[in-house]
Amino acid sequence: MLKNSTLPLLAFLCLSFVIAPVPVHAETVATAKNISQGSPILPVIVGVNGLPNVANPFDPAQIRVLASIARPNGTTISVEGYWYQEYSLLNINGQRSTKKVGDPYWQIAFSSITPGTYTLTIQPEVNGVKQSSITHTVTTNYSTQAKVTASGKSFVRDSRPFVPIAYNIAWANRFEELEKYDQWFSKASKAGVNVARVWMAAWSLGIEWTDTGLGDYSKRLDRAWILDQVFAIAAKYNIGIDLVLLNHGAFSTTTNPEWYSNPYFASNGGPLASPGEFATNEVAWKFWERRLRYIVARYAAYPSLFTWEWWNEVNFTPITSADLTAWIKKSNAVLDQWDPYNTLTTSSWSSAASMQNWENLDYAVTHVYDPADPIKSLTVQADALRAAVPNKPILVGEMGSGTVTEDPFSDPTGLHLHNSQWAATFVGFAGPASYWWWDIYVDPLGLWPITNGLSKLTKDLDVATMQQARVSGIPLTTCLTLTNSKATIGWIRHNNFDRSAKTQLMLDAAIAALKSKKKIQTVFPDPVSKGGNLVVPVSQAGSYKVTFMNTFTGAVVSQLNASTKSTTVTIKVPKFTGDLAFRIEAVLA
Repeated sequence: MLKNSTLPLLAFLCLSFVIAPVPVHAETVATAKNISQGSPILPVIVGVNGLPNVANPFDPAQIRVLASIARPNGTTISVEGYWYQEYSLLNINGQRSTKKVGDPYWQIAFSSITPGTYTLTIQPEVNGVKQSSITHTVTTNYSTQAKVTASGKSFVRDSRPFVPIAYNIAWANRFEELEKYDQWFSKASKAGVNVARVWMAAWSLGIEWTDTGLGDYSKRLDRAWILDQVFAIAAKYNIGIDLVLLNHGAFSTTTNPEWYSNPYFASNGGPLASPGEFATNEVAWKFWERRLRYIVARYAAYPSLFTWEWWNEVNFTPITSADLTAWIKKSNAVLDQWDPYNTLTTSSWSSAASMQNWENLDYAVTHVYDPADPIKSLTVQADALRAAVPNKPILVGEMGSGTVTEDPFSDPTGLHLHNSQWAATFVGFAGPASYWWWDIYVDPLGLWPITNGLSKLTKDLDVATMQQARVSGIPLTTCLTLTNSKATIGWIRHNNFDRSAKTQLMLDAAIAALKSKKKIQTVFPDPVSKGGNLVVPVSQAGSYKVTFMNTFTGAVVSQLNASTKSTTVTIKVPKFTGDLAFRIEAVLA
């Protein structure tokens, strides 16, 4: 969905040089040099000097820099180089801008998947003529952090379950990106957030738009450089980037329409008369393939890249389902050739996600903007999506109470946000719902810490494969549980601890005030449950430790011991306000 809404720079050693004009058919001697040795969270960067100038360094027909990299484990990968320009940020009398630092040159990025010596054979090609190849070695003493993969219904990293605790943090104001992303990622990571959804939109970090024309990104290399820094900031805070490559508005005439400013539009010199042709026109494909190959060359090696997301809410474009399926297959083929790290892929629709074709994507997502109780709304969504996608992870990629804004006055404590995250986790998704409104709601109201409790409760658990149950026994509450051989976790929530319930209370109070002609009640305390006994599932007979936790902070409220001779155990739930979480683990003999 589209709404209105100073980190020290990445320590790459900048290599300055002057590219002398050289006839493009002449053989030139190029050299390679380490720019960054990389780290477990950052790629190795090698710079290439001495190649001739061409009119458009992004056009592979004019110049290409290919690298075959022999890795210490005996495998070999092929990656492409990318044209790079260093920048710095300026702030003069409140006017922000970027400034070029040194001259542009070629870079090659790769990950050190294991310590040892990496041998690069770099083959430049100018106007179809191969230049002298370059052999360059880089020796590392570390392994990069493994990327997240999909395994059945689950996400996994290094053979351990990975629960994406995510927010949409899609963009920041121009020239404030580094400052804002450092603030947002820092606050989010302290609460266990490990994924952020970032857009390459025209007004933000997109590298191709009307000001560039198609296929030449020179005028937006500062945005590519800023995105480098965003990846580095994410790495610092252990946050993965779900990188959204295309937003619906760029190819829509009806919803957040940007089509008439799109360089693909014929009136702007592009090849397309209408946006629906984007997925089928061969000229458009060549330009898209060029852009995709550049993005992959530059960002695929970052361990902090979580996902390539092809589209945001592509249903708002006139591209047909059949054309989109074929286009995704072709785009996947580009990744198969140039992304050696098997980065996950997904896409998104605004609604009816269960009806879409997820065959060529690694996991499925749905977007939900609904003020109703998330336990009810997300149960319906999870059941429908799981029926359509039985053996892949499913997530709520965007969530909010409405599509226009999030009201800080009716929900200043983020109750709908809180309930959305918890409900998604317990009704069948592979993690909490990823909320929208990061810039005008979550951050200004200081709501980032809300995820603390959930991140602590689900630690080291694969929630996607745990057995779901709904337990009754305490009046006016809903209790949801997840069970596997390691633990049972549960969420008990008073039925009135919900934004929609509070809205109804306010409406009833307004009606009562009109009838009585008395002052309207505007403050309603959170509902209290007296607690009671619950019979909850466990994996087997035995002795158990039961830990009750505050859902917002993860703080331990109380603990008790329980035992059972069956696959259920009775626990005494203490009195609580709003909601309460628990974790039941076997006591080792």
